[in-house]
Parts: sequence; structure tokens; C-alpha cells
Amino acid sequence: MTDLSQLIPEIQRLLPESQRKLSDYVAFLHWQESLATQVPAVMWSYSFIEMFNQATIATSQEAKGMHIQMDLAQVGGETRPALWAHPPVVGQAVLEYQVAIPKTLQQVSLRVAVGIRDGSRIVPSNLVAFSVRVNGMRVWGKQTNSLHWQEVEIPLNLPVGDVSRFEFATEALGSHQWTWAVWGEPELVGWVGEE
Repeated sequence: MTDLSQLIPEIQRLLPESQRKLSDYVAFLHWQESLATQVPAVMWSYSFIEMFNQATIATSQEAKGMHIQMDLAQVGGETRPALWAHPPVVGQAVLEYQVAIPKTLQQVSLRVAVGIRDGSRIVPSNLVAFSVRVNGMRVWGKQTNSLHWQEVEIPLNLPVGDVSRFEFATEALGSHQWTWAVWGEPELVGWVGEE
């Protein structure tokens, strides 16, 4: 029975409780159909570790004492792939990336951990400033000398369908000695759908 003119009288003859159940079932069918029409989203990621060879290395002043590389880093006894960013004697060590942002990217965030590598003899009063800039604007920062990984997830609002500039900067806020700063497993993550 698919003819509505025959179906409506049959529905009207049902008891009120059965009509409520039928109404719930119709709502369920509408929900199910809406899921079928939604475009499935796919997880997207951009690993700054994997793309290290495309990074530009710079300093805000002079490079004396600066050391930047990509390697495993042990912080608090835990080893992770990392960007080593020992700041120069004066100024910031900066790793810059140009990242193509997909047109349909949504719910994007930057996941990263920061810390000072094991073996450092950094004194408690000496801090390192970690900061992240996107398209020239500072979106996150922390001053620390932690000898344990400090994880952070930074929600971002990026211009989709364009290229965004990401800068990871470190700076010694006291003596630059033993400021063995590292960025652990920095990665952009988000969801993309069909255009």
C-alpha cells in the first residue's frame, strides 16, 4: 500500500498510541534520509615534521648560537619526533611554513607539545618563550623551562582555499645557554568535505 489516498484512512483508524509510534517512525525515516544526503567529512592533516625540508629557517636578529633541526627529542624521558629550535644568543629562532589550506577545511586546530630536551642544565629562573604566529598574528604563546612535554591544541580559523604562513618561534628570556627548546609532533588537523 503506497497510495497516500489509501494510506491516510488506515492511519486515521489507528489508536492514538499507534499514531504516536508511527509519527516517531516517520521522524526516524526523515533523520535517516538526511544522513544519506550529507557529504561525509574526511580527516585532513599536515605534519610540520614531514614537511621540515620545506621550512624556511630565520632569526629575528642574528643567528649566533641558534640551532634548528628535525630529529627525535627526549623530554622528561619520553621521545617524540620534534623540531629542535635552540634560540640564538639574542632574538628569536623562527621556522616558517607556507601551508595550502583546502577549500572545504573546517574545525582545524594545531596540535603540538613543547619542552626543553633532556640533558639541559637550564636554571629555574631561565625561561624560553614559545610562540606560534599564523599570517603574522600571534595565536598562541607560552613562557616555560619545563623538562616535561606540555601538550596544547590550538583551534584556528584559517582562510580556506588559500596559503597560510605558520611561524614557530622560540626566544631565550634570560641566558640562551641550555635553552634546548623543542616542538614535539606539530601537526594541523581538521575535516574536509567535498566541494
